[in-house]
Amino acid sequence: MERPWSNFRLVLALALLAGLLTSCLDLDVAVDFSTSTSGRVTVKALAWRMAQNLQTVEGEDFVVFPSTQAEWQDLVDHVPDASLVSWQGQEEDRGLRSTTVLGFSTARALEGLFVVMKQKLTLLSDKQGKWTVTLVPQVPRVTGANEDTRQLWSDLWGSTVWTFKFTPPGQSPSERRVTLAELGGAEPPAEWTVSW
Repeated sequence: MERPWSNFRLVLALALLAGLLTSCLDLDVAVDFSTSTSGRVTVKALAWRMAQNLQTVEGEDFVVFPSTQAEWQDLVDHVPDASLVSWQGQEEDRGLRSTTVLGFSTARALEGLFVVMKQKLTLLSDKQGKWTVTLVPQVPRVTGANEDTRQLWSDLWGSTVWTFKFTPPGQSPSERRVTLAELGGAEPPAEWTVSW
């Protein structure tokens, strides 16, 4: 007969593991282009308190969402042609809600900013001068986890939505909404493209 305490410890261990995988569960990213290769990225996020300060295993590539202006500056310093325009944060019951505005002046800078947010994005131009941005939303540590962990992730936070919005120069915005259940699947969601 299984002991209830051992079941509780298993669930707690899985919950902590899920917390290790990402500390940012509410995310809204808006990219506003001033030209085809420059503009601003606005990141509105809630970094959940329950998942903060758990990233302590050495050598693991956990997604630790920046929680201070200094942490964002450190990330941006590693992306050529990118800048930190502004940062505001406020503590709430669930954690730290922040709004960060980043600048980029080249296509590689935009791609680099998404790399530091652990997302896959490319911005390319064809021979006719048509630009296409391609995004594959992902949470790498969840996608690579075992089925039980992905199921727990989905049970706890699956209905939460991440939003990505792109506004090309002089055009209406295009938006992609993806649930954390989709992000926690064995395969990342299908790529999404916006062209102009």
